[in-house]
Order: sequence, then structure tokens, then C-alpha cells
Amino acid sequence: MTRDDGQSSTRQIGPIAVLLSLVYGVLAAYIFCFSGSFGRLGEYWWFDVALITITITASLSLAYVSLLIISYVRQKAVESGDPTDFTWHFLIPCRDEESVIAETVSAARTSFPDAHIWVIDDASEDATAAIVTDIMDVDDRTHLISRVLPEARTGKGKALNAAYRSVSEFVGADLAERARAVIGVLDADGFLSDNALAVLSGPAGFGDDTLGAAQLEVWMKNRGDKRPRPGRNWFLNLLGRFLIRMQDIEFRTSNSAMQQLRVTTGTVGMGGNGQFTRLTVLDALTEDHGEPWGNKLSEDYELGLNILTRGFRNGYFPQAHVSQEALPYFRRLLTQRTRWGQGIMECASNLPALRRSRVLRFPGFVEIHYFMSQPWLMMLNLLLIPIVTAVAVVQGFFGFVTDAATWIIVLTGLVFVVLPYALWGPLYRRWGPEPIGRATSVLLGLGYLVYVYFTYFYYPRAIARMVTGRNSWAKTKRNADDVLVTSTFTPAALQVVPLLDQNSLTELAEELEGRDEYAEEIVSRFALIWPRRLANLQRAVAAEDVLATSDAIASIRVSSTMVGARRLQVASEDFTTLVEAREFDAARAALPRLARVGDDTLVEIRSRFLDLPTRGQH
Repeated sequence: MTRDDGQSSTRQIGPIAVLLSLVYGVLAAYIFCFSGSFGRLGEYWWFDVALITITITASLSLAYVSLLIISYVRQKAVESGDPTDFTWHFLIPCRDEESVIAETVSAARTSFPDAHIWVIDDASEDATAAIVTDIMDVDDRTHLISRVLPEARTGKGKALNAAYRSVSEFVGADLAERARAVIGVLDADGFLSDNALAVLSGPAGFGDDTLGAAQLEVWMKNRGDKRPRPGRNWFLNLLGRFLIRMQDIEFRTSNSAMQQLRVTTGTVGMGGNGQFTRLTVLDALTEDHGEPWGNKLSEDYELGLNILTRGFRNGYFPQAHVSQEALPYFRRLLTQRTRWGQGIMECASNLPALRRSRVLRFPGFVEIHYFMSQPWLMMLNLLLIPIVTAVAVVQGFFGFVTDAATWIIVLTGLVFVVLPYALWGPLYRRWGPEPIGRATSVLLGLGYLVYVYFTYFYYPRAIARMVTGRNSWAKTKRNADDVLVTSTFTPAALQVVPLLDQNSLTELAEELEGRDEYAEEIVSRFALIWPRRLANLQRAVAAEDVLATSDAIASIRVSSTMVGARRLQVASEDFTTLVEAREFDAARAALPRLARVGDDTLVEIRSRFLDLPTRGQH
């Protein structure tokens, strides 16, 4: 969407917002203030204030959700562009990410061969740096930025600023080159859809000179996992699957709709995964603030606010996506969302500068201030609704048995509370990639209503942390940290099979005009793509998807045959047998052994064909 399109949409959304607010306001006023079901106005001043406050917050909330739904169903396709018009640099902040970083770098480099990957190791205590160094040996577009204490571990914003300085130096002072450079930020477990850079390069993306930054839609890559809590009982795994699916619905429907609404109001926010910014915009922020990223807990949202304040436009593109892990554990989800909630509230200090800049139209001004006030409004509701309801029950205003009108009012209120949130289930079915039945989508919508109320758990914690001055960054534990990804041994039956067949590579080199460098390029490519192939297989097995698992293991089998990785070929053939028999329990158990054979193969390739040191196995 161009600037002119955005201004036109803003003019359309304003009257709709006013109308919805009035309609919901009248209904809420009748239900809470004038129906008599919750008491009579004029008896107690504090009770009147409580009823009026609930009326206002309820009507605003329903109007906002309705605007989100309207924006979501209006989403349109965008025209793709040519990614080679720009140079791409992906920043990946890491702190103890050995369980996921190889897959992330492998996916980024094999999907986007022209992109540069900059891994920021923030004083990790595990093998993160060693894994990235191994990849650098076979790929000259992967870079490692090592931060050490005491500068390290001082916040994600500081880590990104260190990467900005490195990329800035790498790009050089040529203004034309700096204008072509786009800086993306990925989580250590994130990967982009194959069309991401094409969408971002289009006329609605960085092909429009007025666009300063862009955010992609976020998907949950483990949404199909049947056993997200390995080794736990069926109920806990069911709960884990519920949490994962709810997070996927959240990001692909209501959160995406919020961003699409913000496109029309000019208030798109940046996320921590899948954000892209022009290098020249980061340069401008450096002029203003000394460095582009701030150090708030939500440094991503802070960046977006500063970009808007500087007069640039932020865009949002649901036509492409970035994937990340959903959390199947409530405690970890609570930790993550508490940090996010506190970070958003910290960004309130950026609003005065945004107001002084006068870059926002009135709808944008209202949207961004309403969003920033939501934690406090939710806390008001959390306190007032139980009090008002209890008083109404004690004083006998609820005549549930004899008063049919009260029942109608209560049921009407429930419809207005439930429907705006439950609709996201059917909308998820309409725009989601997986086939979901109508009944299932309704159940998912009702489940999402329950999930939304989890907000009442983490906003109080976030407010308490902020009030007490606690702003430490609590890292969320990775799901893979609990899983044995690579076995510590190789079965005896496989040990007798050679890791590499020299004859196969010799024949391959002869077919390639006898050029040894061609063979080296092939084995280097094999080493680079191996983590991605293994991760694809792991996800397919976790989802018990026969077709996806068959395709993933076939990719490993064919590629290992091509480079003469004899032991890996045999192991993949054995694994194929398990898949064909649909023995997924056995396949899960075999995955760490297959991973071990793959890692051993890479070590052998490094020593025999690439003349590289074997730094060990990870």
C-alpha cells in the first residue's frame, strides 16, 4: 500500500470507527448503566464511576476488535518485485542458541543465496559460535559478530546496534550502495517464506521510496507438532498443542489484523522477528539518537515508533511470512508475554516525541494511544467487573429465576463479549493454509476466547515489574533445549558402513569436467543445506505427516547418494522404511541417530575434501 492508498483508507476507517463506537457505546450503556441489571445510577458515586468506566472500555474494545475484523477481511494481494534491486543483510541476535541456529542460518542462506547473514553471538556459553564458524568455512556470506562481557548481555538493542556498525562498515560510504541496503532482523529460530524478499521488493514495499521499514506476518512453524511436550502424558501434550495452535491463530489473525488496521492509520509497529529497515533510515536514527535501536525490552516496537517520528512510513505485508517456534508451556509463554507487555508500556515515553512530530493523522493518533493504554484498561476491567457483578448479585439486581429481561440482557452481553473473539477461528480457517473443518474452526474460536483472557495473567506481572523498577531481559527457553537432537553414539550396524565413498566423488568430479573445485562446491553446498534438511525432517515427523516426511527423507537420501555419503544414505534408507510403515514412534527414536550420522559425515567432508579443521561435533 502506497502513501496515497493509506491516506484514502484512513479517511474511510475514521467514520466506521466513530459509528461502531457509538453503536457499541449505546448498547454497553444500556446493559451496564440503564437496564438496572447491574444496579441503578445515582445511589453511590463510586459505583456510577465503575459502571461508566466499564461501559467506555467495553464499547472501545468491541469497536477496536470490529475494526480489526473489517481490516482483516479486506486484505489484498500485492505485486512482487525484483530482490536484486536491493542488497539484503539479515541480523540474528543469539545467546545460547546452539539448538536452533544452524537450521536458521542454513534456511536463510539456501533460500536467499544473495543475502548476507550476520549472527550476533552475545557471549553465549554453548556451541553457538562454533556452529556458526563451521558454516562460515563453507559459506562466505555468513558472518559472526562476537560480543564479550561486560559489553555483551546488555540487551537485544545493544546487540543489534553492534551488528549495525559492522554492516555499515561492510557496505561502505557509497551513498548509492547504502540506499540499496536493507537490514532484516530474524529470531534465532526464525525463517522466511520463499517469497519474502520478492514481496518486500515490490512497488508496495521498498520499491516505494516513502517506505522506511516493513514487517512480515508471523507464523508458528511447529503448529503441526503432535507431541510438543516429549515424554509427558497425553493431557499435557494436548494442552501444549492447544497453546501452539492459539499462538498461530493469534499471530495470523488478530495480530495480523491489528497491523493491517495500522496500515490504514499509519501506525504499523515493528516486531522482533521479520522486521526490515532501510540502512539509510537506520543512519537517520543514528543521527537522532546516537544508535538506531534503543534498549527497551520491546526494542522492536521502539524502533518502529522512532521511524514514524522521523517521518518515514512503516509497512506490513501478510502476503509473506516469517516462522518461529510457538511455546507449548504456559510458564514460558507467561515469561515471554510479560516481557513483551512491559516493553510495550515502556515505549509510552516515546509518545511525546511522536506527538510533537505531527506526522500522524487523527485516526493514527487515536489507535496508537489506545493500543498503549490497553494494559491499564484491562487492569481496570479486571478490578471493576468482579466488584460490579458481586454488588449486583448481593443487592438482588440479578433476577435470574424470575426476570426474563435480565437473562436476555446477560445473554446479549455474552454475545457481544464472545463473538468478536470467537470469529477468529472461522477466519483462521478461511485464510489459513491447513484444511480445517467448520466445526473445528468454531471450537478453535471459542478456545481463542479463553486464550485471550490469559492476558489477565501477564499484564499484572508486567505492570508490577515496571512499577518496582525490574527491567531485566528474561530469555525464553527453546523447545529444542529439552530434546536430544543428536545421539551420542552410532549403532554398530552403521559403524561398519564407510562415511564417504571416495569413488562416488571421483566419478562426480569426472562428470564435472574433472574440475575438483566443482566437487568441492557440491560438498560445501551439501554441508550448508544439511541443517535445513534435518530440520524439515524433524518437523514433518513431529507432525506425523507422511507425505512431508517422505519428501524430507527423500531429499536427504538423494543428496547423500550424490556426494557419496554412504553411511547417511544407508541410514536414510532405513528411516524411509519406518516412514513407509508409518511407525512414527520408531521414527522419532531414530531421528537423533540420523542426526549423528549427518554430523559425522560433515566432519569427514571437512577433513577430507575441504581441508578444514574438525572442531568437533555439536
